[in-house]
Amino acid sequence: MSKVQWEISNDEVTDRDTALRRLQEGTTGHVVCARDGACLQSYKEADGIYHCEIVFKTGSCCPPVFAAPEGVTGQELETLYDRFASGDDFSFVEKEWEPLMAVEYRHRHNVMWFIFLFIALVIAAMAAYQHGWIG
Repeated sequence: MSKVQWEISNDEVTDRDTALRRLQEGTTGHVVCARDGACLQSYKEADGIYHCEIVFKTGSCCPPVFAAPEGVTGQELETLYDRFASGDDFSFVEKEWEPLMAVEYRHRHNVMWFIFLFIALVIAAMAAYQHGWIG
């Protein structure tokens, strides 16, 4: 297992307790725990409730991301971070957590821009033809 790295809002901290304490005290931002090419991250949604997600880094440009289906409590969050940092298998998230579709939306967004630009080009060509600018 590789070294575990703790961060809060992109600032490296020495341990889990420091990161979670700063998050619980209302520090804006998120906690990240990285190991073995994956990272578990969370941010505060409301008092005592946290959004939690995991990113499995792969060789592809679009790594899979899974989010806990509902907000987790502070105790659940501590347990998740402890398990993750100790090297537990997190493959269960593929069945129990929700896949985030940001990658799918990004690809759809690119297709929509292509269609928009194509239609704009056709309209510009038709206008140029009607004004006699092209033959």
